[in-house]
Amino acid sequence: MTPREYLAGLEFHGIKLGLENIRFLLAAAGRPESRRLHVHVAGTNGKGSVAAFLSAALGAAGYRTGRYTSPHLVDVSERFLIDGQPIGAEELDAHIAFFRDVAQGLRHPPTYFELLTAVAFRWFDVREVDVAVIEVGMGGRFDSTNVIAPIETVITTIDLDHLQYLGDTLEKIAFEKAGIIKPGVPLVVGERKPGPRSVILSRAGECRAPVKAIGRDFDCRVTGPPFAQSFCYESAGLRIEASPLGLAGRFQGENAAVAAAALEGLRAGFPRITQDAIVEGLRTAKWPCRLERVLDDPPVIIDVAHNAAGAQRLAQEFARAVVVLAVAADKDAGAMIDALAPIAAPLILTQFEGARAMAIERLRAVAGCHPHRHAEDLAAAIRLGLDCAGPETPLLITGSVFTAGQARQWLVRTGQARGIAFR
Repeated sequence: MTPREYLAGLEFHGIKLGLENIRFLLAAAGRPESRRLHVHVAGTNGKGSVAAFLSAALGAAGYRTGRYTSPHLVDVSERFLIDGQPIGAEELDAHIAFFRDVAQGLRHPPTYFELLTAVAFRWFDVREVDVAVIEVGMGGRFDSTNVIAPIETVITTIDLDHLQYLGDTLEKIAFEKAGIIKPGVPLVVGERKPGPRSVILSRAGECRAPVKAIGRDFDCRVTGPPFAQSFCYESAGLRIEASPLGLAGRFQGENAAVAAAALEGLRAGFPRITQDAIVEGLRTAKWPCRLERVLDDPPVIIDVAHNAAGAQRLAQEFARAVVVLAVAADKDAGAMIDALAPIAAPLILTQFEGARAMAIERLRAVAGCHPHRHAEDLAAAIRLGLDCAGPETPLLITGSVFTAGQARQWLVRTGQARGIAFR
């Protein structure tokens, strides 16, 4: 069995929250996570974008920077980046093989995410990164990434997602996310809603963790259209005027502000993080399929919005668009359709490939009275969408990371889009 075949087989073990397996794997590797510096980022939406801004700015400051994110769009190697470059195939296979052998000593096989998290920490150690930005997979308290002793923690926004694992209220979900807060370790908070924010701040108080919170200790303003916006930031120690952002969408303003606040906090230990480096990182950050314009004629935009809050933020960026939507079976598709239907002209429902997809029949039933068209597969839906799109009505493809990844791959394969770039 090849390393990749072994890894693929772990997907059948599903999701398991807990730290026993990951601690065993890392102990056998000599605890590589203990030898590197980490910034830990949690949240429902925005954590990947914050990680992208952070790593770009750290790189602009001249630091060798790792980034671990999930899930991937096309290939698993995308989850592991150093200075914007994915791990090589041979290196990845070697690390998987190492932990495959170690895992024989476990009572229960590791999950897919547990094994990949172990790979990330070992690779970053072998490559001697100066700092690694680690994105939580799900939740925080029992997420496999929560074995590190970070130098800073970040919690972005809290919204309803993964209810079966994290709880059915914003406050319950915030409690799980707040599980990454460590005693005395500085925390940056990007959540504004009073309920979940109070849960996070309460936990920070219990841990005596210094806190910088949006709207209290720092804030931002974004002007201009979503693909050419101007970002302003202000705190007691930093002021940024009219900076461009590398990631499109007005909602990225708050993600950029959270990243800037986190970078401020890191400057004592990383003196090359100047204001110029922060501005350069915000300007050059890349994060594929986050309101990414992949074609110009007609305009085609792909976004990974996969829950109601993400769909609502996405809809605010468009007056009108042809919307191709495919979602995962465990998502609140009705709420996503409610958010996107008002801008859709038309709404095209479909399904992506794979067992996690919501079947088109069910998606159409959920759509109820919302007018829509449909296609049996994503490729057919994109072809239909391209026929409907025009200069003033872009094609928007969204609904899931799986939708975004498969759509982008199809557009690349048909010669209509370029491959993924992370820097």
